[in-house]
This record gives sequence, C-alpha cells and structure tokens, in this order.
Amino acid sequence: MTDFKFGGPVEPELFYDREREVEFLIDKLSQIKKGIKHNYALVGPRRIGKSSILYVLKEQMSKKNIIPVLIDCEGREITRQTELTLELFLEFWGSAVLDAYFEHAKLQEKVKVRLSDFIVGAKDRIIAGFAEVLGRTKAFEIKAITDYLSFRIEFEKAAERRKPATEELVKLFEDTVDLAERIAGERGVCFVFMLDEFQEVGNFKRPFDFLKAFRRHLQRQKKVAYLFTGSNIGMMENILLRKPFGGHIPIEWIHPFNSESACNFLKDRFSRLRRTASKEAIEEIVNFTNGHPAYLNWFGENCVRLGKEITPAIVKILEERIFEREGLMHVFEEDLSKISPKKGKIFQVFVEMAGHDLESPSKISKKVLRSTTSEVIIYLKRLEQRGFVRKLEEGGYEIVDDMLKNYVKRKIHLTH
Repeated sequence: MTDFKFGGPVEPELFYDREREVEFLIDKLSQIKKGIKHNYALVGPRRIGKSSILYVLKEQMSKKNIIPVLIDCEGREITRQTELTLELFLEFWGSAVLDAYFEHAKLQEKVKVRLSDFIVGAKDRIIAGFAEVLGRTKAFEIKAITDYLSFRIEFEKAAERRKPATEELVKLFEDTVDLAERIAGERGVCFVFMLDEFQEVGNFKRPFDFLKAFRRHLQRQKKVAYLFTGSNIGMMENILLRKPFGGHIPIEWIHPFNSESACNFLKDRFSRLRRTASKEAIEEIVNFTNGHPAYLNWFGENCVRLGKEITPAIVKILEERIFEREGLMHVFEEDLSKISPKKGKIFQVFVEMAGHDLESPSKISKKVLRSTTSEVIIYLKRLEQRGFVRKLEEGGYEIVDDMLKNYVKRKIHLTH
C-alpha cells in the first residue's frame, strides 16, 4: 500500500478528513430504519472525493443492517463494452438491487451468480442467467423478486426480437424503481440508494420524463432513502433546485481540504511511509494544488518515488512533470475533450478564460473572434452545466479546476 492514491475512490483505510460529512450522512440516512426518510445530495468538482465518501457510507450502512445500493450513473462497467442507454441503465439498477439484497440476506451462495454480470452480451445468455436465478429464488418465497425476474425474462425475450416499445420501457422503469420498496415491504428491511454522478441521467434518450417519473416514485417510497452525487455543478443545481425536485433535496457541498488539513494529510502520509518532508515542501504542494485531494495524492505518490527526503526542489520538478506525458497530461486532455469540439466557440471561451485569467463575460467576448457578450454568456452557461466553470456572485465566472486551468495556460505559453 502506498498511502497515496490518484484516481478512483480510495479504500476506507486511506480515507481522510471527511468525518463531518460522513457522520452527518450516516445519522440522517440511517433514520430510515425509524421510518424517518432523508434524501441528500453531495455536489462538488470531479476527483474531490465524493465517490470515496460513498464507499465509506456503503460499509457503514451495511453495519447498521441497512442495504446499500451503489449505482454508477455513468455506467462505467457497461460503457467499456457498449453505449449506455436508459434500457441498460434500468437493467443495471434492478440487478444491483437484487445483488445487494442477496448479499445482505446471505443468499448469494444459493443464488451462485451476480445478476450485474448479465447486463451486456448475447440475449440468450442473459435470458438463461435470469431463468437460472429465478429457479433458485422461488424457494425464497419473495413475490417482489419472482415477479421482477419473470418480467425481466419476458422483457429480454421481446428485446431479442425488436427494439422495446415505449410502454415496455415505462413498465421496465416502474418495476425497477419500485423493486427495492417492494422487497422492503415483504422482508422488513430498508435500503439506501447511492446514485453516483446522477446528472448523467439527463443525457439518456428517453420516451418519457425520467426525472418527473422518478420524483413521483421517490415521494411514495417509505423504506428507501436516496443519496445523489454530481460533479457537473450546473446540471445538478438544475435538477435539484428546479422542477421536478424543486429544492426539496438538501445539497451538501464538497470542497477541497483547507490549508491546515491538506498540510496535516501530507505530514501524516509521509510519516507513515518513512519519508522526511520539509515544511516548505509541504506548503509548496498545498499552495500549488489548492488542497485538492486528488492532486495532493498525485504529488505525494510521486514525491515518495523520488527519494527519502522531500524538498522544495523536488516539488518544483513535479510542478513541471504533472503537465507532461509522464504526469497527468492524458487526464487533462481527456477533460478538455469533453468540453466541445476544439475549434468551437465554447472551447475557445474556456481557453481564453484560462489563458488570460478572465472572469467577466464582456472581457472574454473581446478575446473570442466574432462573439458578443450575450453569446459568451450562453457559452459560459453551457460550460457551467458541464461542470467546468462556476458562476460568481458578482456575475463573473471562474474555472472550477485550477490544475486544468494551469495546464491550458502552459499549453498557450508553449505555443507562442
């Protein structure tokens, strides 16, 4: 174990400095066992530690005899093999509920397979897998489960022949979203759903208003609580603060570590790894990263590789390397590819903001060829929805990820 980790959720033993958020959410979400339902949202930039909080909460909910269901709304397991659609997302949701219940009820050995493994692939294999599980679960006498499995088998058989009709997708949605509540009603259990990167549901092509229908089910359910996370701050605010949710789901904002916490994090980890770091070196890392957990971890991991003593000179070397091929160049380029086509106006707005430290739409418009202030404001709102900028109280905009901003500035400097 390195004690530093860049990318992906950290293991519980590497978790740091989110005790307040975790304790608060454990207290609120676990009240579902008393019949008191709280739904919450965690919102903050990418790589800030939201998914790590979910993994810690998942472990704690299990200890409290509450069934946690963690769903990646980006569908990264699925998108490695195919495009994520509403149909596949709902199929993954239903399978995740059953897998979580079987694990909680210690029935996994009798079921023998994970239904989440039967989402993508040949339909005959998927149908055979569900039929096998249905045969094994009939003895459990849980009507919600046998009803759902029977429906999924018929749905897959129909989907093997043709594209699902609208009414079939609506039926899949209804049965899937209510599955946990039905199981809870029969078995006297409670569920907590953790929907990671929830804003992604807005990208599905769908024949009905997913969010409006989901809100209706969420309001009816008594044994299921929800925790949403999102990195696209603008999209999450649109979803949670406007209709259909209308501000009824409180938002917990996740920020970078403050200076003291960031310094203590580095001191603690370097000490555990038997490294000596000067006060100046630690402060340089914290100032350069602005306390962003992911970048603190990257610097920590790479400092450890460079020797036993960590000096400001070593940190300065890494301040250059992080933007190069052996650093995080691939990460920053992937982020930039998500903005818009590189020759488009939205991309130009972002580059001019980063390259010239601009916040005012009127000043940005003077840098973007043939663009008015009103057009730039539209582009900025799109960048905000995608999680790249945030609006300031005084009306300007700032880039959310300072490291990405510095990468763009460096590229501009090198090309001039």
